[in-house]
Amino acid sequence: MNKMGPVVILLVILVMGAFLGYAWGISDVAITDTGLWQLHPSYQGMYVQAVADAYAFDGNDDLAADRLQYLCQDGGLTKAVEEAQARYGTDPVKRANLDQLNTLIRSGYVVQNTEVQVCSLKPSLSGVMALARYAWAGILLIGIAIVVYGVLLVIRSSEEEGFPAPSAVGAPGAPVAVPERAKPTLFGKKPAVETAPRSAAAAGAQISATVEKTDFSSRGMDPPIVQFMTTYLHGDDLYDDSFSIETPSGEFLGETGVGISETIGAGSDVKKVTAFEVWLFDKNDVRTVTNVLMSEHAFNDDALRSKLQTKGEAILAQPGDKLILETATLRVQARVVDLAYGSGPLPPDSFFERITIELAAWKRQGQPASPVGPPSGATGLPSFGA
Repeated sequence: MNKMGPVVILLVILVMGAFLGYAWGISDVAITDTGLWQLHPSYQGMYVQAVADAYAFDGNDDLAADRLQYLCQDGGLTKAVEEAQARYGTDPVKRANLDQLNTLIRSGYVVQNTEVQVCSLKPSLSGVMALARYAWAGILLIGIAIVVYGVLLVIRSSEEEGFPAPSAVGAPGAPVAVPERAKPTLFGKKPAVETAPRSAAAAGAQISATVEKTDFSSRGMDPPIVQFMTTYLHGDDLYDDSFSIETPSGEFLGETGVGISETIGAGSDVKKVTAFEVWLFDKNDVRTVTNVLMSEHAFNDDALRSKLQTKGEAILAQPGDKLILETATLRVQARVVDLAYGSGPLPPDSFFERITIELAAWKRQGQPASPVGPPSGATGLPSFGA
């Protein structure tokens, strides 16, 4: 009797497949081809490159958003941007174009066009109407198959009621774990439902979107020309967030960002980050200024701190603390909004479970445009304090 189940399932599939094939052949069902989203991510990356270069040229937010609305926003656009970034390599101008477009994407200005359903195929209306004419036959066949299979399930259930319980194997007095029998369904045993884990990068971006930014105007300070929030969560092994610094008119001034600087521990599939690099690039300066935000363990480890100081000034990461990065024409304040350490076999407070950092950039007034090093006595800028 147990061998009958697959036979019945195969029979149902064959009958339904024959019917649907017949209905499809005589109807005028059509698949709406939206075109762009169906391309391989590498080609979508080339498309994003073209949009980024055009956006850098004309600075038209509406036009750039219109060009990107036909890419699937649920993962597709992210993959396309990553592909474009890989294709640009280290070209600073092209990377700057892409970062400018990525800033527009992160702002939520780009919205997927739901009318054309760029993430799914859809039958045309005429095809749906044609299938509806034969729906009664399909319903009848499916109904018969369900009834037949239901009868077979009842017979199988009655046969299995007389089966002996599984023998208990284990230490005397120990509880015996009996695997729960999977329930049979029309198409076999129902598998366990698994929900794909959400990526740490996506969860971090959601946290950043909910954190309130500093209102410098209410504190009597000049507002920054750009202001960003970035969050690292344990598990985001590719964390490297960068942002373009531009004037309201769209003039590119430089970039700033945060990335992984140092990890500790070995033998783990997930990186345990003990230090981050906060950096500032100025197009009018030959230097890229870098500070290293360190965990308490790394900061108190003389050997590790000395190693990281070769990358930039070593700073102990503490909630609420601020650090300043200055170049010839730019100044960036990085504020540690919040942080938490992970736990485990490693030393206490040695790696970050999460950290949120706010980056605010100002254009230094009255400074020379040539790369002559960090000036002093800048005017028109807020006075930063702890």
